[in-house]
Amino acid sequence: EQELSALLPDARLLRMDADTTSKKLAYDKLLTEFRECGDLLLGTQMVTKGHDFPDVTLVGILSADAMLYQDDYRASEKAFSLITQVIGRAGRGEKHGMAVIQTMNPDSEIIRLACAQDYDTFFKNEIRIRRLLQFPPFCDIAVITLASRDEALLSGATVRLREWVRDAVSGPYSDLKLMIFGPFEAPVYKIQGVCRNRMVIKCRL
Repeated sequence: EQELSALLPDARLLRMDADTTSKKLAYDKLLTEFRECGDLLLGTQMVTKGHDFPDVTLVGILSADAMLYQDDYRASEKAFSLITQVIGRAGRGEKHGMAVIQTMNPDSEIIRLACAQDYDTFFKNEIRIRRLLQFPPFCDIAVITLASRDEALLSGATVRLREWVRDAVSGPYSDLKLMIFGPFEAPVYKIQGVCRNRMVIKCRL
């Protein structure tokens, strides 16, 4: 926001994020203001959600790669969806539109397919990968998270959880096609002094 204001000091710049839309009716007020007199709208992913701006002819995505490397099997799907939504915000009226995507990996197939709005090819590739790796919709996934401020207590509970799950899988639930991963530390292990461990269980359908 500061860089845009310095580069384009005469432009009417509006920002849409959790901070600027926290108050009641702030979201609608901001959108109305942008439609009536705004030049630039800078924001988080919420700016992509189905808004119709006939006069918008240029949209941009910063650091598109960040969406591809999240700790989520749906990362590719989310990135494809977000990019296609952002691209769809430009040129919705009679004016032609342009989308600029900042990426360190311009050869990414996901980014390329999103730019081409090629949903069919993306779906065909994504569903093949999910089938090979046993991700939904070819399995159900359960994520068990243990959290504690006491790391020693958490470590002991994690060991007991692993033993309980393994006993259950080899005993009363041996008829289920389960795959067990972990326990392991959560991607963000400690938040505000609370430590977290996880175990992931896949049940093949």
